[in-house]
Amino acid sequence: MTSQEFANVLLSHWQNLWPLPAAERIKVIDDLKLDYEFERQLEAVSVEMANPEFA
Repeated sequence: MTSQEFANVLLSHWQNLWPLPAAERIKVIDDLKLDYEFERQLEAVSVEMANPEFA
């Protein structure tokens, strides 16, 4: 995920994060980044698994 993509994700969650204490906001932001990184890796694995060279 690029920095811009991550910024866009955070912007979409901003209203929900704002009422939280700073430490909790940081934790949620870190969790979101890990979730999106996992999704990116899962997509990469799916693409490789679909590659007929490995079938």
